[in-house]
Order: sequence, then structure tokens, then C-alpha cells
Amino acid sequence: MWQTLQNILKTLRAYPELSPDMGLRYQVKRWLRSRPDLTIEQWYHQFWQAPQGTSAISKPLVQFLYTHLKKHTGLNAGQIRPSDRLVEDLKFPLICWFDWPIALCDDVYTEFGVDIVDRFDESQLSTIEDLARFLDAEITGTDAIPS
Repeated sequence: MWQTLQNILKTLRAYPELSPDMGLRYQVKRWLRSRPDLTIEQWYHQFWQAPQGTSAISKPLVQFLYTHLKKHTGLNAGQIRPSDRLVEDLKFPLICWFDWPIALCDDVYTEFGVDIVDRFDESQLSTIEDLARFLDAEITGTDAIPS
């Protein structure tokens, strides 16, 4: 009984350090509010279809990102842009649960059957586009590496 109570108290003390910063999340949401809220179709057509001379991100991956960005960040994906920086603009490490990279890897495996856990290093990705291109390369088996 005493050990159970100690474990509960330790968990309660650690919870704030592992939880998203809701105040900062609100600030990022407020910053994003100035942008149009695109539907998934608009988001795909405006940002992820192949412009002249570039390669497209697959539509299933774009749909995955649109859904899972909301799940992991609490942000509205329709207001996020490919050039948004994960740390500086969107504050991912602070507004997500501490285990978002592991959860994202699990979601990729569940959705696409591709295990990326040993290759995914969020610190090597700067923008949403980098994240999308990395995931697309992993899922399609191409060698595209984010710049």
C-alpha cells in the first residue's frame, strides 16, 4: 500500500514535466489563427501536389499528417504550412506529449506497416515539409532525405 502511494506521488510530481505546455500551445494556436483553415483537400492541393520540377507527397501520407498533426500537437493542421519550423514556430517539444516521436512512429507502423523507430530522429527535421518528405521517403522506400 505504501509503495503504491509513493508511486502515485512520484507520478504526480513528474506529470507537469511530461505534459504539454497548454499556455504555449494556446499561443501557437493564436498565431496560427491568422491563417485560413484549409480542408484536407485544400491542404493537399495547395501544398503537397507536385509543383513543376518537384516531387509530390503521396495523398495518403498527407491525409495521415493532417489527422496526426492534430492528434500529437493539438494544433489545427489546416493552418499549418510546410515551411513552419517544428521547434521555433510550432514549439513541438513543448506543446506535445513527451513521447510524441514514439507515438508517431507507432502510428506510421499502424497506418502504413513501416517501422521507422530506428531511423526517426526529430532533431534532424527542421520543418513540416522535412517531416513530410522524411515520412514519404520511408513509406515509399525512396532515398529522399530532408535538406
